[in-house]
Amino acid sequence: MTIANPLSNRTVPNQDSDLEKAARPGAAGSETQNSPQQNSKIGMPDRESPVADATRFTDSEVRRFIDKESVRRQSNKVLHGHPSPMYWQEFEQPVSSLLDKRLEYSQDNDYEVNLYVGTPFCLKTKPARCGFCLFPSEDYTGNSGVERYLGYLEQEFTMYKPYYQNDKLSSIYFGGGTPNLYHAEHYGRIMGFVDKLYGGVPGDIEITLEGIPQLFNEEKLRAIKSAGFNRVSMGVQQLNENLVKYSGRKQTNQQVFSALEHCQKFDLVSSIDLIYGWPEQTMSDMLEDLRVAVEAGVHHLTHYELNIAGRSDFASKKKRALLPSIQTNIEMYHVANDFLRSQGFEQVTVYDWQRKPAVDKNQRLNRYDYEHNMHNFVQHDSGAINKTQQVCGIGFAAVNFHVNSTDDSAESWIYMNHTSLEDYVARMEKKEFPVARGFKYNHHDVKLAWLFQSMQTMKINHLDYRQIFNENLLDEYSAVWSELDSRGWISTNETDIVFEGDGQYYIPMLQSLIASKRLTQIRSGRKQGLDSIAVVVD
Repeated sequence: MTIANPLSNRTVPNQDSDLEKAARPGAAGSETQNSPQQNSKIGMPDRESPVADATRFTDSEVRRFIDKESVRRQSNKVLHGHPSPMYWQEFEQPVSSLLDKRLEYSQDNDYEVNLYVGTPFCLKTKPARCGFCLFPSEDYTGNSGVERYLGYLEQEFTMYKPYYQNDKLSSIYFGGGTPNLYHAEHYGRIMGFVDKLYGGVPGDIEITLEGIPQLFNEEKLRAIKSAGFNRVSMGVQQLNENLVKYSGRKQTNQQVFSALEHCQKFDLVSSIDLIYGWPEQTMSDMLEDLRVAVEAGVHHLTHYELNIAGRSDFASKKKRALLPSIQTNIEMYHVANDFLRSQGFEQVTVYDWQRKPAVDKNQRLNRYDYEHNMHNFVQHDSGAINKTQQVCGIGFAAVNFHVNSTDDSAESWIYMNHTSLEDYVARMEKKEFPVARGFKYNHHDVKLAWLFQSMQTMKINHLDYRQIFNENLLDEYSAVWSELDSRGWISTNETDIVFEGDGQYYIPMLQSLIASKRLTQIRSGRKQGLDSIAVVVD
């Protein structure tokens, strides 16, 4: 399954240090989405109670963290950012009250919306979920289940109309699950839901549909194009037909090439995902996959390390024994980067590569707006905020990310729909928003969310940080920057902290590092039975 971003509507555990795990109740071996606290309720942060500063580390704390965590497999945080869904809880007030507050904030703030539409269904595989996938999904059992789900999806779109109808769309992403399981006639119907909610869809925005190669054909891609989509993202994962068998997929390279050819025929921008660190994969296997993908003419490529976590088949002792070593994975990251640069690709995140357009008129070919819009979700003019990017999610397991303001007194939040189709349907039958749980940000959480997104691009504009949050980032986390500089993992100039060398590969670990004290505060607050977590006071 493909990685879509922004905080992105996918549920996957983040990597936590042993130190963090020790402080988490009932955490032994547990990094799944079903946190022991998920059924408790949270209120708004107590903004008057002082707590320890979560940005101050000692030199020895930073060194110990890095020395311990750098020998563990990395777990990317492209999916949700800060904090992991394992820290989210049931809201104590109706979601409609939060949406009413968002409407109030919108009177004084300019929002642009990146819409995510969720799909629950995937083809059944053996091993389950392709052996490695950590995202929520339900087995596809036939079109009758799809038709029933689309009825509930339309209902949820209608429920959001009073709250979202005046928003400006910036991009749309249909994810899952496997959205290309739908029949050709479904795509126009689903786009009709969007059109009705927003009173029309702008003709110049990016509209992406993800899927798997074997379910794309000429008829379906023609219907997808006719419905208004202009970008297709395929979770290919491996182009070595012997290695892809570990996933249980019945996928052939001919299916991949055929789908790419039809995308080109219908002027659909193409993107594929490939995974390195796969069982029994060698360096030459990885390079051959990249060579074939480049020669096939893909416009955008997401190349990411295999996530090993939870109860997936690939996390079993037997499969772990087949994985490349951590040091080999680091070498794979650098060798892949060198190859893609040599082929005219430009790296835009730790995982994402775009083909440089031959001429200016082809700029659309290398855009990935749904993800890139969130990497700098606050636009400003010398500190005066003029636009904020949000994620609005509808459907199974969809996430809504609402940073309503960067003012330290503002209320912001993130929340997720149910990841069980049965629970989603039950809430829809009651005509209730199908929200399972969420997290309410204090001001420091907003700063961490911004930093997590920025770090994905392998640099942090510390000048932007100062102007947006009125804080000096080089003073905050000063011990972190000093240690990373001594290791050759960053360089610093007048505007940016730039991640270099192994510092790029270890960005997931470094995100965990800068958030570790804040997460300790959250756990400590809940252990004491608090309903809210105090804002960090510098």
